[in-house]
Amino acid sequence: MACMKVAVLALALILSACGYAARPVAQSSPSPSPTPVPTVASPTPTPGPTPSPIPGSELTWAAPVHVDDPKSIIGISLVGVSCPSSNLCVAIDDHGNAVSSSNPTGGAVAWNVTNVDGSVGPNASGPRLTAVSCPSSVLCVAVDTSGNVVTSTNPIGGATAWKEAHVDGSNFLTGVSCPNSSLCVAVDSFGNVVTSTNPTGGVAAWKVTKKGQQSSSPYSQNGFSSISCPTISFCIAGDYLGNLLRSTNPTGGTAAWTATRAGGSQCTLGETGAPCALTAVSCVSGLCAATDYQGNVVTSANPAAGASVWRVTHLNTPSYLSGVFCTSTTLCVGVDNGGKVFASSNPNGGGAAWKVAGVDGTTSLNGVSCPSSDLCVAVDAAGNAVTSSKPAGGAAAWKVTFVDGTNSMSGVSCPTSDLCVALEGGNKVVTSTNPTGGAAAWKLTTVAGDLALGDISCPTSSFCVATGSTGDGTTRVVVTSTNPTGGTSAWTVITVDAVPSGVSCPNSSLCVAVGEDENGHSTIVTSVNPTGGTAAWTETTLVGEFVLSDVSCPTTTFCVAVDNGGDALISTNPTGGAATWKLTHIDNTPNNNNYLSGVSCPSSGLCVAVSEMDHVVTSTKPTGGATAWKVTNVGASLIQVSCSKGGLCVAVDDYGNVVSSSNPNGGKAAWTATSVDRAGAGFSGISCPSNDLCVAVDNSGNVVTGTRVA
Repeated sequence: MACMKVAVLALALILSACGYAARPVAQSSPSPSPTPVPTVASPTPTPGPTPSPIPGSELTWAAPVHVDDPKSIIGISLVGVSCPSSNLCVAIDDHGNAVSSSNPTGGAVAWNVTNVDGSVGPNASGPRLTAVSCPSSVLCVAVDTSGNVVTSTNPIGGATAWKEAHVDGSNFLTGVSCPNSSLCVAVDSFGNVVTSTNPTGGVAAWKVTKKGQQSSSPYSQNGFSSISCPTISFCIAGDYLGNLLRSTNPTGGTAAWTATRAGGSQCTLGETGAPCALTAVSCVSGLCAATDYQGNVVTSANPAAGASVWRVTHLNTPSYLSGVFCTSTTLCVGVDNGGKVFASSNPNGGGAAWKVAGVDGTTSLNGVSCPSSDLCVAVDAAGNAVTSSKPAGGAAAWKVTFVDGTNSMSGVSCPTSDLCVALEGGNKVVTSTNPTGGAAAWKLTTVAGDLALGDISCPTSSFCVATGSTGDGTTRVVVTSTNPTGGTSAWTVITVDAVPSGVSCPNSSLCVAVGEDENGHSTIVTSVNPTGGTAAWTETTLVGEFVLSDVSCPTTTFCVAVDNGGDALISTNPTGGAATWKLTHIDNTPNNNNYLSGVSCPSSGLCVAVSEMDHVVTSTKPTGGATAWKVTNVGASLIQVSCSKGGLCVAVDDYGNVVSSSNPNGGKAAWTATSVDRAGAGFSGISCPSNDLCVAVDNSGNVVTGTRVA
């Protein structure tokens, strides 16, 4: 099921990023007169001066510092686990992390989270880990959704102890099993078997065997879902139609694999996906057990003998079975997606031989591993490890421990090097008058009630405006303060008509926010008296199927907003209504790959927009029409950007990278990418008050600071 969740998420992210449908036509909601249609600006520009590189502009980035409230942590879905002994368990999650412990029953402090696959971030569309196999304490092999194997000979040794190899094209690897260090067998959802007798040997050490005709569907009848190899001379793989394929020579090519129709009796050959799919398989000498989407366990004491020796037993669950592990012929433990554990000392003995225990509420258990009859470790979709030293002992014998989670920061603004204000993503602000001073230098303040704050702008140390909504999304708000470090009472919540997603305030006498109204139309919301209450904010509705994502106003007479279709909306009179906003199409990347996610204009002579599709779009004359903008592919899916008044621009992505330039209009060679927060679940915001300091926040509650090398 983990692979299905990842595939659906990746598809949704791609569609949302590419979903531009129409160009906006601005309309001022307070005016009863006909709506003026904004003109597309296209004058021939006069090129502005090219900024010179800033001497000594390279930033040195400190290690991430956790500043957020630990009580607000949200669990990350753990999708698999492997425990070669009671002294090592390695779980994997769908953010690319390995979560390991040398004392699995030792509580939360005994588990460590390390990013090993670069697929960090809730918005990341890159590879996601799907399965892991650790035959010993000196070898672990994980696989992901993009054809990669990730290996380590020291699984608890941190990120540098893991090595990635791209072995299976762009195929979705769904399972891996390594009986020892001299054989690993992986399978994918397109029917390939991928083997290696030297798993840590890199790309050349892996061989792809095609089972048969390939399909464009990841859940076709020839796709594999799981595999188990108890020895180097016996493997069984399950597929999406209830078939089990066995081999006594796993590296022997297509002819070495034989199919057995062992389960999914309700499925027809043309049917795909649940309830046909076998979700997991586990084999020991003298026994194999598989699970499926119909709540069945399929067992055999002689799995090499064909279909007649397999027994289908329906267990007492309305949910599907998501995992199974057999330590011997006298103990198998299964888990389902409803928080239940099923244990049997006679797995082939029918329904009465299996005992059920509800151990994890209704949370989906996604995998289980039992190195012995005295220890089983299951993992769930909420970031918990669920352990037991007596797996058949009922619910009381299992302990739930939270081991893997994140709490998202949603924005940051630093008007000076002496003040930074970040948003926790809920109803909290995190402030510091010494941003590089470590965790103790940051103060957490609850603003008020149930809020979901998304962006913040602080033009000075005595004025901040944050935007968002109530937690249920029914009420739109701006939150203001003239004393950002003054605690809860220093912040005031104001109701507004639109949902502002991005906000920019050049000073305390103007704020401009972009978002959408109650009908889903994009809006621009402005105020010349931001602390003056609801009546002080004016909404302008923009008609068209598009999304305004961010806005930057360096002065009261110049603003640039960007959208999901490669457009910039530019105004020299931001409070003047719809007619004062002019549309310019600045990113003509084909196939709608031009979602602009952020923009920063330190002055009217420089604007830098960034795209989730690897682009930086720059201009030294933003009002000069489409040809005044330059598109540069920098090879990073960028989320946000900040440019200091001194000309240093730093963008951040969803993978923990910063991409910086002291000459942002200078093309690809002028931009440098640096990985500074690999384990941080992706960046969500950045602010650079000067060339000497940048402060980024991530989706794990961390602050990462960069300071200039003298």
